[in-house]
Formats: sequence, C-alpha cells, structure tokens
Amino acid sequence: MDAGSQGIRKGEAVGGRYRLAEPIGKGGMAQVWRAVDLATGRDVAVKFLRPDSEDLQQLDTHERLAELDMLRARFRREGILLGRLDHPGIPELYDQGSHQSMPYLVMRLVTGVTLHKFLGRHAPLPLSVAVAVAVQTADALACAHRLPVVHRDLKPQNVMISEQGIVALLDFGIAKPLGIGVTQYTRHGSTLGSRGYQAPEQILEKEPTTRTDIYAFGCVCYELFTGRPPFTMEGTKGLIEQHLHQDALAPSLYSAGIPEALDRLVLDMLAKDPEERPTIAEVLDVLRPLAPRPGDPEPRPRLHPDPTSPLRHPQDRPPEQRPQTPPASASCADAEWLDARAVERLCDQAEREIQEGDPDETVRHLAELADRARTEWGSRRPLVRRIWELAAEGLRLTGDCGGAARLYQGIAEELVHGEGPQERADRAVFRLRVSECRLAFGEIEAAIQAIEEAGRTAAGLPALLAARVEEVRREVDLDVTERLADPGAAQV
Repeated sequence: MDAGSQGIRKGEAVGGRYRLAEPIGKGGMAQVWRAVDLATGRDVAVKFLRPDSEDLQQLDTHERLAELDMLRARFRREGILLGRLDHPGIPELYDQGSHQSMPYLVMRLVTGVTLHKFLGRHAPLPLSVAVAVAVQTADALACAHRLPVVHRDLKPQNVMISEQGIVALLDFGIAKPLGIGVTQYTRHGSTLGSRGYQAPEQILEKEPTTRTDIYAFGCVCYELFTGRPPFTMEGTKGLIEQHLHQDALAPSLYSAGIPEALDRLVLDMLAKDPEERPTIAEVLDVLRPLAPRPGDPEPRPRLHPDPTSPLRHPQDRPPEQRPQTPPASASCADAEWLDARAVERLCDQAEREIQEGDPDETVRHLAELADRARTEWGSRRPLVRRIWELAAEGLRLTGDCGGAARLYQGIAEELVHGEGPQERADRAVFRLRVSECRLAFGEIEAAIQAIEEAGRTAAGLPALLAARVEEVRREVDLDVTERLADPGAAQV
C-alpha cells in the first residue's frame, strides 16, 4: 500500500460500518476507496484526506501544520456542501467521521468512466452524445450555482459517466460557497483549479464567481464538440497567456455540423470578462432544445456507456439511492402533525448553535419544517415566526444565501403583521437581509435600493428602533461598497 493510505488496509470497517474493499482513486490530497455498507449491503465510496501527501511532506513543520489545518477545514466544508446539494448528477453524502485520525466522507458510489477517458476512446463525439453530456453536466452545475456554490475545478477528469449513461459532477474538494462571512481556505499565492481549465480570474487569483465555472465548462464543452481543447501548447503563446489574452476559434472550424447557437454559446462561455459570460440557466436554455429526446434513436456507432440513454429513456433511470438511516430529528418531520414542544426544542437547539457561531443540521431541519409549520399553524403564531427567523439566520451564517433569502422574504411579506413602528422596523431589517443574501447573486442595484428605503424608514422610527435598522443597514452598505471596489466579485 502506498504512503498515502496511512496504514489503511482492505477489510477494515471504517466507523464500524463501512468495510473497505479496494482503493479506486487518488488525488494530491485525498484517496477514495470502494467499501460495503454493512448496514445496507450496498457499495459506497469512502473518501479520506491524505495528511502525508508528497506536497505536505515538502513543507517545514510549521507550514505543514498550517496547511493541514486548512485542508481539514476544506474537507469538512466539502462534506457540508455535499449534504446540501440534492441532484442525481451529484453524489450525495451518506456519512462522515474520522478514522485513524483522518477525516472521511461516505458518498454514493458512481461506477463508470471519466469524461476524460470517454473522450480518449470516442472523440470526436456525435453531436447528440456531446450535447447529452453537456446538458446533464450543466444541470448538475446549476444545482450548485443555486446555493450559490462555485465548483472551481470543473474538468473532464471530474465528470463521470455511469454505466447507465448518467453524468455525475464529482470532487467538490475545492468548491467554495458564495455569501456572507464565508471563510477562505486558500493560501495567498495558491491558484486553485486545473491547468487548461482555469478562468482568467482564477489565474490572476481574483475572487471566483459562478461565472468562473462557466469558463471552465466552456473549455469542457469545446472538447465535447470538437475533440480538442480551446487552447493547446502548440500555439506560439504559452497556455496561460492564451487563456488570459487570446480568443478561441469557433468550434465549427474544427468539427462540421455544429449549430450556430452552440458556436456562439461556447465562445460566450469563454469570454475573458466574467460579466460577458452567460449564466448556467442561459447555458441550459441553449443546450436543452438540442439534447436527445424520448424516442430518439440511439447514436451510431453504439457507445457504452451511452450518455443519451437517460434522456432518450427517462423512464428507465434507476431510482436514486438515499441514506437508509434517518436523521435523529426526522421524527418531527415524519409525524402526521407537528409537535409544538418538539419544534420548540429544535428552536432552542438552533438558537444555541447560532449564538455559538456554529449553526448545523438543526437549522437546516428547521428550514425544512418552515413551510409546513406555516401551513399547519398559520402565519400569526409566534412559534412559526421563530422557526422562520432562526432558519433564515442560520442559513445566512452557513452561506446558504438562496435559502436564507427566501425565508427572510417570507417573513417580511407574510409573517410581519401591522404597520406600527415595531413592525415597520422588523420589515425593514428583514428586507435588508434579503438584499444582503441576494448580493451573492450579484444583485447590487436591488441592495442599494433596499439600503435607501431602509434609511427612509429609519428616519420615521423611534430612536431605539431606528438604531436597530441603521445597524443592519450599515452592514449591508459596507458589503455593497466592498463589492463595488472589487469588480471581479460584483458579478455572479
């Protein structure tokens, strides 16, 4: 066994539950094993952090310890992100823990072939196959961007085509949530991403946005449609120089039959300026009409795996595997009617987590109960508003800006009743929080408008209530100022 395994052996039961079968993949900082879940009998993937990698061994003791702390934090964040991403094209998280002092993640096992190997065997691909891979990848990426989360390492090696033709987006190890108070787990001078797929802003070590993934996906699509990357070492300029300053040639120059819409889409995705790239939703608007549909014939020559199959035969798609062990708090959600005392205990636990600065699964569970509580108990019960407020605040602190914004908006519009000074102050604060969360999606003008409206509201409130509104108003105003000062972070 190599040094990266740290003494891990075939046959060990990780966490007393996952029997290791064989190593199936290794990167610079992690190793993945196939294992059998002894509780369910299914195969799973167990990913370990490698604390003794060659990169770490080259550092002195102080640097190595600091780097290891950063890697552990990033590994924990990967687990948190996988727990939030719910999409058939993203392997879901089943479990996590520590084994022999090494953190591990247990995920759905995806068996098949990487897109890198698939292209090596079959490129150039028939257009229907290429679009089938692209649209499935884009759909998974859209799930991440809705949080919003930037993958930051999209490349053919991190896209898997399963035996059934289902495309999966893998390795969120360096993914980054976008939002308020997100901790940086990157050393200055350390450029993340993979050579040949880095957006210009990544190469220049600027703040990434979801448009950073669009550039990398544009490089992947270029290979899908032409069988070659947009830039190669064959040019007179170096690879980095080409990505920074040289425009790619139209894909149709290398491959006949590419529609003009795809030509334009890929070139737009490869724009040097992030603001000129489309969103993932706009990418899907172009790809979906060109993708295979139910009843379409299979591609010729026949391929295995066949990425068009899930689109041509959606009824044959295998059901998604989900964790068999329900979370400890599931009883509240599974009950026919919500138990007010049980919900109050969840609120107390969530409040403690928020006060300690470490909101966790309790907050997410409250968020899942929010709509149901409002339906069962109405919008005027104090406990309903407490659920929504704690869930919104907890999601905001964990970086789930999309979820937090929806809840804050619901509180402001539906759960705050009346037009007295207290209600007007509350409504102003919650609308400010909505705008703060939506900044993660680049909505700066809306935030400026919310700041101005809150200022007018505060001017007509008693001193104590006005001070509360002004405090939040200053927070959002500072966030807007920082984003305007950094154009690379202003557009998502």
